[in-house]
Amino acid sequence: MSSAVRRAGRRAGERWQEVVVPWAAGTLTMLVLAGALPDFRLQSADGESATRVAITAALGAGAFGLLSAVVWPLLVRAMLLVPALVLGLLVFFLNGSLLLIALALIPVGSGAAEPETAVVVAAAMSAASSAAGASVALRDDGAYRRRLARLAG
Repeated sequence: MSSAVRRAGRRAGERWQEVVVPWAAGTLTMLVLAGALPDFRLQSADGESATRVAITAALGAGAFGLLSAVVWPLLVRAMLLVPALVLGLLVFFLNGSLLLIALALIPVGSGAAEPETAVVVAAAMSAASSAAGASVALRDDGAYRRRLARLAG
């Protein structure tokens, strides 16, 4: 096997980690917060199996991640005109809104949250996913180079 093929395989593995590790961190955060916060649930009132709750959390975290990846770059450009103080508060509101939309999009499970709880859950999920993604990127020279190229471009 040539070294170019090995490098390509290694890069694919590193890219895979950049997606899966933050998604897993978001899923775990969602599960923990569903158990800790009374206004946030991932199951119906009569209860559901642990597997169904875990699937609901994984799909919710995935939908939240996808919405964040698509919506945030557009919003950041639009918010360049918004004052900094308002922007700081608006970020929490928008993240909570994205979580509520993600929970509504899940085809299985019965995820629900009060709006103020959605803000807390979304902030915790974002922090956990960002920390997990950063830990993966720290070990990846390619991620550092891609970030520098994005900043330079």
